[in-house]
Amino acid sequence: MGAISVKAFGGISPKVPARMLDSSQAQTALNTVVFNGSLQPLPGSGSSLYTLTKAGVPRTIYRFGQDIISDVMYWFHWTTDVDVCRSQIPGDTSEWTFYTDGVQPKGTYASIALSGTDYPTVSRPLGIPAPAAAATVVAGAVPPTPEGLPETRSYTYTMVNKEAGFEFESPPASPSADLDVYANQSATISNFSAVPSGYTITHRRIYRATAGTYLFVAEITAATASYVDSVLAESLGEELPTTTWLPPPAALKGLINLPNGVMAGFLGRDVYFCDPYHPHAWPVQYMQTLDYPVVGLGRMDTTLAVLTTGYPYLIQGSHPDSMVVVKSDLEQSCASKRSIVSFSGAVMYASPDGLVLLSPSGSKVVSEGMFTRAQWQGFVPSSIHAYQHDMKYVAFYDTGTSQGGFIFDISSGQFILHDDYATAGYNDLVNDKLFLAYSNRSVKSWLSGSSKTYTWRSKKFTMPHSTFYSCVQVEAETYPVTFKVYVDDVLGHTQTVTSRSPFRLPVLNGRDWEFQLEGTSEVFAVNIAQSMQELAGV
Repeated sequence: MGAISVKAFGGISPKVPARMLDSSQAQTALNTVVFNGSLQPLPGSGSSLYTLTKAGVPRTIYRFGQDIISDVMYWFHWTTDVDVCRSQIPGDTSEWTFYTDGVQPKGTYASIALSGTDYPTVSRPLGIPAPAAAATVVAGAVPPTPEGLPETRSYTYTMVNKEAGFEFESPPASPSADLDVYANQSATISNFSAVPSGYTITHRRIYRATAGTYLFVAEITAATASYVDSVLAESLGEELPTTTWLPPPAALKGLINLPNGVMAGFLGRDVYFCDPYHPHAWPVQYMQTLDYPVVGLGRMDTTLAVLTTGYPYLIQGSHPDSMVVVKSDLEQSCASKRSIVSFSGAVMYASPDGLVLLSPSGSKVVSEGMFTRAQWQGFVPSSIHAYQHDMKYVAFYDTGTSQGGFIFDISSGQFILHDDYATAGYNDLVNDKLFLAYSNRSVKSWLSGSSKTYTWRSKKFTMPHSTFYSCVQVEAETYPVTFKVYVDDVLGHTQTVTSRSPFRLPVLNGRDWEFQLEGTSEVFAVNIAQSMQELAGV
């Protein structure tokens, strides 16, 4: 019989019977890096870099201060699932950052977010509601020489918050009662609605209309009780821009940045979009309603991937007023919002049947050839949360009785297991690191620690009849490496390999041969032969 020779190492594929695996595939691949062909140990997460301050198990972390290369400055964190986006506000120097926690969309920036210890310390509601009531308008005295015929005017106003280099303007109040005045006659606007509780308002803007279009009259401070309008028609400013602007729904979730200054979020079956570069303005006419409740959102290039309890959907377009919804032909629901990971040009998520990859070139269940549905369900897909790092899908799962993780490499298509378990993560492009948070609230850098001890078990090499192998060579970068050989499913021998020199096995006969490697050294090849002469020729 021919020698057994493995010169490339791959991941697992439990769906395939052990004897039908390729020679490079594994029955077990735990804590190992096999994405480049050799067998290498997976580094651990290293020492704690930072301890989060909020009590409870962290579920979301985000590193604020993205213009700073740092491992410790500054960690936003929550004990719930929260979606965070840095602003796309032109000229923003305060790092406005927006987030949805399912309670109220919020915004914050450097000087208020970092004013305490539990970052973010202070926030503002994202968006301002329309004033509760119309203003009161009263005509001034008729001038001695009225100009022309009286014109019928209507007034409205908005509330404005000017803060940290940006202006947030509300939708307009209800129109005032009509008022007939001459062109050179003044009008007094007063009785503005009080600032709603929880909102910061610095100014009000007054608009007037004579032919159905509201034009800018003046801006006054929030403390100003009334304003006398004597502005001539030709001196009026721009048209009221916020007529259709609404604050985002209070329970909005899934906040995500898209190109061209747009953010998206969802609630129920509805997908919402903000007006470009106006993160506080969410016109209802931009909303798209789908067939199934939305679970979460991902992004591939300029396309929004919408994962639901039914089909995936792709929403495409350069502006929210012209978005087009395309239903995927892949019937795969999303089992976990936190499993959704956006890559460059692709989105991955966990479905009940397996790991799904959406891309413009085609969508598929990439784990379909590796796991049966029952095997995949062993990870409890609803528990999976995952993160992107170097084009790898780094995932964690919790079955209720055990916790662990896996890595899927998009480039090689390899799938391996690891025994780490984090509760939250953040892929930091500035630092080129994946940061992980643990139940003890410590933050660590993925793959920055000492090497884990791997376990890699080969396929089952099945011979046509009982066969005797006597010689083994393990080619590694360093030693020792633990080698185990199984014959007919029984452990036949364990050897601590200390060099590339061949070694002999005890007398073993059988049809089914497997070997297992354990250690922290990089391994390039394993050769098993019936004689030293045969081994030399492998």
